Amino acid sequence: MKNKIVYSKYVIAVTAIAYGIFFIGCILTLHDKPLFYTFLAAFLIAIITGLMFGPWYIRADKDYVIARSILKSKKIPVRDIESIELFQPTMGAVRILGSGGFMGYWGMFKEGDIGRYRAFYGKASDCFLIRMKNGEKYVPGCETPNKMVEHIKSLLAALKPEN
Repeated sequence: MKNKIVYSKYVIAVTAIAYGIFFIGCILTLHDKPLFYTFLAAFLIAIITGLMFGPWYIRADKDYVIARSILKSKKIPVRDIESIELFQPTMGAVRILGSGGFMGYWGMFKEGDIGRYRAFYGKASDCFLIRMKNGEKYVPGCETPNKMVEHIKSLLAALKPEN
């Protein structure tokens, strides 16, 4: 099952404003080469970072739950999943490293009730929580999180040995 990421209006606005500032900064500094190259480098770093980490889609098959961005993916082995449930991150989540709106929400966050987790979503209302057997936690999000959670639960049920 493959499900795309839907970005919130906030994410779209933050991303557009950030790219706009870099673009305008490059144009306004054309006459000052060192400053222009600084803006250009920051612009290119923002683009590459967004392409590497910005959530694009979630896919789940019998072996992996894959959180995919345009340039890379994170594979979460289904056999290592302890549990999965719908989850909505709160405004109280602390970003440790990553993005809290630029090209989505991605990176390491800390939430009071669940602790540290890796986020990969575009809208907080579309998330679910994956708890791993080793204690790691992932909070991906997608267009239809209910269906994705049910699909992954069916994959987990298929892995359990029958008695």
